Amino acid sequence: MLPLQDILTVSELNNKIKLIIEQNFRFVQLIGEISNFRIHSQSGHYYFTLKDDGSQVQAVMWKTRNQSLLFTPEDGMQVVIKGRVTVYGAKGSYQVEVWEIKPQGAGELQLKFEKLKLKLFEEGLFDEDNKKPVPKYPSNVAIITSKTGAVIHDFIKVIERRYPVLNIYLYPVNVQGEKVTGEVINALKYLQAPALKREIGEIDIIVIARGGGSLEDIYPFNSEKLARAVSECKIPVVSAIGHEVDYTICDFVADLRAPTPSAAAELITPNLSEMIENIGKFSYFYKSIVNSKVGLLKNAVREIEANYYINRPKDIISNYNMRLDNLSGRMSNITYNKVNNFFNQIKSYKKTLYHISPQNTMKKGYALVYKNELDIFTKDPDEIENKKLVTRAGELEKYDDVDIKFYDKKRSAKIIK
Repeated sequence: MLPLQDILTVSELNNKIKLIIEQNFRFVQLIGEISNFRIHSQSGHYYFTLKDDGSQVQAVMWKTRNQSLLFTPEDGMQVVIKGRVTVYGAKGSYQVEVWEIKPQGAGELQLKFEKLKLKLFEEGLFDEDNKKPVPKYPSNVAIITSKTGAVIHDFIKVIERRYPVLNIYLYPVNVQGEKVTGEVINALKYLQAPALKREIGEIDIIVIARGGGSLEDIYPFNSEKLARAVSECKIPVVSAIGHEVDYTICDFVADLRAPTPSAAAELITPNLSEMIENIGKFSYFYKSIVNSKVGLLKNAVREIEANYYINRPKDIISNYNMRLDNLSGRMSNITYNKVNNFFNQIKSYKKTLYHISPQNTMKKGYALVYKNELDIFTKDPDEIENKKLVTRAGELEKYDDVDIKFYDKKRSAKIIK
């Protein structure tokens, strides 16, 4: 048995271990997965376990340290921590006192995302005052997306159902990989070019769209260059990246964020069938108002028409019209009688003229004799025949040709004596 002076108390042992460990592990870097993460409700300190496939270690991050983090750690997050190993002598346990936490993989991307988000927010790129209004009734919309994915087909399907009069222009780009950012920025520049405006007209809205994916898949849309290109775009930009739970820097900078590409198609278009229905309701409503107003005006006109002072001029005019009718009737009678008398006189003159006319005299047995005289200037004697009425026998000579016109017929003759 050891002498009493060589026997250690538990506290002495823990203190010796504490001294050895803390002197040899003054600075460590560890990689592992966070689990059992909790925040002390009163102090604000972080407590968690850092583990890998074979082991685990307790860790603490005091509030004075964790206030500088740009993110809140979560269970399952893969991280690299910096700190030192300390021993809690009262329980004989050790832990890592954490000074810094840096996410790995998706966590690192998330950290970059948060830093850029904070930077652009402080610059005012997310301010609502800087966002351009999206037209309610667009004519031309351009969509920047892949030409082979389901996004463009879903987008067109929604547009055809809701607002088929809209013209859709596709600018095909890669939506995954290193080329994404550059191609989308080039697309924004091209769609604002004056030459394109002259060719197809004004583009009212630009939609940047991509289907869902992992954080790595959609991370190209967190580019600072792309964010500034979207912010500087003169045409309203709608961002529809990923699923509803996915957020990108492009979403925050865009003039309008849509949870999905199909939702973007609905947000930028009115419902044509609803518009027609609303127009019908509007028409019926205002037709009722107009009919009511017209009814009131008709009643007012009837009251005015029944007013004595309004009708007095009309009565005076009616009296003058009656006098005018009487005068007109008298004038018509006088005119009729005069004309009738003239017609009777004409009939009488016609009857008298008939009695003394040659035709009536010929009826009694008389006849008219015409002498045929040849016009010496006529080239063809058969074409023109001049006839002269014979009133005296001395006007005829032997062998003259004559025409004798009786009442009913005409006969030709020749003077032989």
